[in-house]
Amino acid sequence: MRQARFIRETEARRGRIVARIAGLVFYLFAVQALLTAGVGLEVYFGGGSASDLLLPAASAVLAGCYAFVGFYLRRYRVAARNFAFAFAVAILFAFPYGTALGGFVVLCIAVANRLGAFGSRPIAATAPRPFVAPSTPFVPIPAVLVEEAPIPSFELEFASEHAG
Repeated sequence: MRQARFIRETEARRGRIVARIAGLVFYLFAVQALLTAGVGLEVYFGGGSASDLLLPAASAVLAGCYAFVGFYLRRYRVAARNFAFAFAVAILFAFPYGTALGGFVVLCIAVANRLGAFGSRPIAATAPRPFVAPSTPFVPIPAVLVEEAPIPSFELEFASEHAG
């Protein structure tokens, strides 16, 4: 059994700070997406067609997603970490500023994850114990309730052993 690496409190604090910085960057992405939505609305109200509303609608949805990720990233949620990686990789293709900011976010999330800001993986729960009804002389206990689950075998099985 391999033991987990011990993370000192100063390292964990630094990891939480880096995760909060990445959350702040996502707040800035949300503001940028809202500005893009505003430009799209200006184009529409300046004499554009109905198809010009696609940009503001998509930008508003993207701003909501960025704000959601930033909010939960600053609260060290694992799901937000995963979405932050996905959004940061998508941002990498917006050269040159998106590449720099996307790389910065990926670096921040990787460092925060390595320093334990998002917690450790949960330990697998043990199998629940089978229900055993209290024995009374008048009520028979069904065999289904008393039997335990079979113990899994981790031995290799070969097809030749099962041949008839």
